[in-house]
Amino acid sequence: MNALAATRNLRHVPQLAAAGKREAFTLLELLLVLAILVVLVGLGTPAVYNSLQGHRLTVSAEQVQTEFMRARVDAMESGRIRMFRFQQETGNFAVAPFVRSSDELENSLAGTSQGIGISSVVLDSVEAETINGMLEEGVVFAGDNIEADIRSYTLEQEQGGDMDISGWSRPILFYPDGTASDATVFLRGDGGTITSIKLRGLTGIARIQDPDLDDGGVD
Repeated sequence: MNALAATRNLRHVPQLAAAGKREAFTLLELLLVLAILVVLVGLGTPAVYNSLQGHRLTVSAEQVQTEFMRARVDAMESGRIRMFRFQQETGNFAVAPFVRSSDELENSLAGTSQGIGISSVVLDSVEAETINGMLEEGVVFAGDNIEADIRSYTLEQEQGGDMDISGWSRPILFYPDGTASDATVFLRGDGGTITSIKLRGLTGIARIQDPDLDDGGVD
């Protein structure tokens, strides 16, 4: 009897050990987990991409707003008009002094003019004070809406009736008295989202806002 009971106990020992042992994952289970991870990554990628594009568009709009503010301050401090231009469908822009015919006259009286167009002194000064910049990757200038006023018209006539430069937008002007052109600049991100920076001429203050496409300026 004792031998029979001992035999039964021995039979149960391996079974208990086997029951307590943790089995490894099967290949099917690993493939199922991997498939779930792929689906989750696929669902999250567009959201991450859109968020990144939205961030770049916001940063670019703030960049243009800052350049507007800087141009206004520079114009007030220097006593000379400054202008902002950009290349449409690119992220390139430039802020530079606005060269007037009177600038050449001043250099002629000072004896620094070469007598042909704008003197080298004026050109060197403009080049030194010009700021060339670029928007965030994937963000471009989509257009503008610049309102003409009596001062810009007078300056245009002074320059011979044309302030356009091939490949560049019409200049947005900042005057020494703190005022500026009434203008709206439109930016477009990779996903097609558009935002705008509106410059109020009377105050020279720029604000970022949702674009009013009914006003034109965007193709």
